[in-house]
Amino acid sequence: MADWLAQQPIPERSTPAQRRALAAIRRCRTPELGGHVYRCTDCTRTNFAYHSCNHRACPRCGGAGTAAWTARQEARLLPVGYFLVTFTVPAELRPAFTARPELMHDLLFAESAAALQQLAAVPRLLGAELGFVGVLHTWGRQLQHHPHVHFVVPGGGLRGRQWIAARQADWLLPVAKLAAVFRSRLEGALRASAPALHASVPAGTWRGRWVVHSQPAGSGANVVRYLARYVGRTAISDERIVAADDQAVTFCYTDSATQQKQQCTLGAAEFLRRYLQHVLPPGQHRVRYFGWMHPAAKARRLLVETLLAVPIVITAPLVQPQWHLRCPHCERFTLTRVGSLPRQARAPPLCAAA
Repeated sequence: MADWLAQQPIPERSTPAQRRALAAIRRCRTPELGGHVYRCTDCTRTNFAYHSCNHRACPRCGGAGTAAWTARQEARLLPVGYFLVTFTVPAELRPAFTARPELMHDLLFAESAAALQQLAAVPRLLGAELGFVGVLHTWGRQLQHHPHVHFVVPGGGLRGRQWIAARQADWLLPVAKLAAVFRSRLEGALRASAPALHASVPAGTWRGRWVVHSQPAGSGANVVRYLARYVGRTAISDERIVAADDQAVTFCYTDSATQQKQQCTLGAAEFLRRYLQHVLPPGQHRVRYFGWMHPAAKARRLLVETLLAVPIVITAPLVQPQWHLRCPHCERFTLTRVGSLPRQARAPPLCAAA
């Protein structure tokens, strides 16, 4: 996948962020970024490893960051039931996201989170403040533009110095009411922030039925692992690519209606367009925290953990294998660094990427 992207011409109508993403992918693990020389202490073979670009749109990078994020989130899970709450927007609103992604993504996060807090504060529903983490997801199963946000929400909230549990194990808040509040808040925020952009949205968009989905997520561990795939990488992984050449790309996906594996074939230019539209604007975060989960609310987070009697477990740090030290010839972790490769160096013979 990354090799195919590196060979594609940069589209003329691409944004600066998209051009930077393609440029980073082209340089990833090539002599342009420099690297290191390793020698195996077992078989004495010499190996070359080039540096990664670490761009969040690169299919090769992000694995280590994703694993670290997953471990942190799992360590912070509370001993309560969790819910996965998903906010989506109508198709009529997607052109606004394409025109002003930096604004619309911020509004999507802010107003969906505010809708959750607004309803959770109603005494007959919960009467407490929620704490949750949100992950932005901008693509559908066939890489089409489909902006939505997932929230991992504990089944309860903080009222003063009390923990208030959700009324039911399989129900958090009314989704129809959540959708209505979210629609109203997003319209008001867009009208105030960008009147011209608001005027370009069909009026019927603000009167139709919006969709919010909520489902129980057990201990929260499985949904954290599911969302982790969207944190460090963008749109599609190498495992889904069936075939790719200069004319077309074929990839597999799971049909949302039948849950059956299907294949989709797109022209090379169309595939590249769909892929690049999911490159986030610079400085924009895909993961955000709200309520007493916010980094600035450490005291309230500690109070929640105290009220729920979360045990303090001291464990030895998990030692991850250093895969870049695995010899590709004898497959043992016996590589030792013996030198460096400067940037723009010419590729040495028998080069192997790390």
